[in-house]
Amino acid sequence: MAAPDQTSAEAAIAAALGFLLKAQDERGAWKDFMLPATQSDVWVSGFVGEVLASLGEPAARWAAEAAWRYLEGVVAPGGGWSYNTLVPGDGDSTLWGLRLAEALGAGGSARALAARDFLERHLQEDGGMATYASAGPVRDYIGLPPEVSFQGWTHSHVCVSAAGANLSAYRERLGTYLLRTQDEQGHWPAYWWFDEEYATAEAVAALAGAGEAVASASERAFRLERAAEWALGRVERHLEFVGSRPPSFALAQALRVVARAEPSPQRREAIGRGVSQLCAWQKPQGSWSPSARLRVPRPDVVVPEPKAPWTLWRGLPPGVSSVEDLLQHTFTNYSLDHYAVYTTGTVLRALHEVRGFLG
Repeated sequence: MAAPDQTSAEAAIAAALGFLLKAQDERGAWKDFMLPATQSDVWVSGFVGEVLASLGEPAARWAAEAAWRYLEGVVAPGGGWSYNTLVPGDGDSTLWGLRLAEALGAGGSARALAARDFLERHLQEDGGMATYASAGPVRDYIGLPPEVSFQGWTHSHVCVSAAGANLSAYRERLGTYLLRTQDEQGHWPAYWWFDEEYATAEAVAALAGAGEAVASASERAFRLERAAEWALGRVERHLEFVGSRPPSFALAQALRVVARAEPSPQRREAIGRGVSQLCAWQKPQGSWSPSARLRVPRPDVVVPEPKAPWTLWRGLPPGVSSVEDLLQHTFTNYSLDHYAVYTTGTVLRALHEVRGFLG
C-alpha cells in the first residue's frame, strides 16, 4: 500500500468531521455504546467535543461549543458528569467534560469549577484516580446489596488516570502514578477497555506535556521510547488484520503513541502505513466501523481477566431474580460503539496528531 501524503490525510479528516457533525443531535450531544445503563450521551459528548475543539476548524469549534452547552445543562448531583443522565456522576465522564471545557477556554466557568471540585473526590491515596469516589450512589442505581464489594470500581484506574492527567491541573498530580504503572513492555493497562492502546496513548500524551516536577526530560523521553517500541509491534499486528471488523480504534491509538517518541525512519514508515490503512478502512460516509470495545467488569473485580467469558451486551435474559444472576448477566459484558461515533472521533484525533509525519 502506497504511503499517504498530507492531502489524503486531510481528506480523511474532513470526511470524518462531516460524519461527526451530522451525528450530533439538536441538543448538541452525541450518542454511542449500549450497556446495561443504556446509551451514553454525556460522557461520549465530552469526548467527541474535546476532539473537535482541538482541530482548529470553525465548524468543529461550533459543534464543540454546542456540546459544552449541552453538558452545562446535564450536570449530575455533586457537580460532575456521568455516562448518561440516568447514572450517578463518575470521574471518567467528568474529566472528559473538563477536557472539553479546557479546550474551549471555559475551564474557569462556574460549571467547570464545580466539576473540578467533584473530580477531586476521585483522587486516591496511591496517586491515581478512580471512576467512582464511593460505592453508595452507583450501588443504589444498580440495586446491589451491601455484601457485593465495589472495590473494583472505586480504586485507581490507570485508563482514567491517564486521561485525567491530560488536564493541566492534574498533569503533575497524576504523573508520578503513570510512571509507576507503566508495564515493563512499555504500555499501560486499561480497566474499562480491551485495547491497552487507549490507556497508553493517553498516558504518553500526558507525559509528553509534563514538566520536570513529574520526571526529568531524559526519564520522560525514556518512558515514551518504551511505549513507542511496544506500540510499533501493535501497529504491525493491526496492519496484518484480515476480517470484517478492522481494528481502527486500536491502530489509531497505537499511531498516537509512536508519534510521541523521537522520530526515526522506521517510525515514520510505520505511521505512514498505518495512516494508509486507516484511510482505506474509512467508509464513504466518513466514519470507521465500530471497533472501540468498552467493557464492564463486575464491581468486585480489581483486575479484569481478558480471557473471562465476556459477552456482547444484548439485554437481561428473562428470569433474572437472584443477586448472583444479576451479577452474572449484568457484568462481564462489553459494547461496541454501534453508532461509530467514538471510533471515528478517535481516528480523527490520531490523523490530526500524526499528519506532520506524512510527506
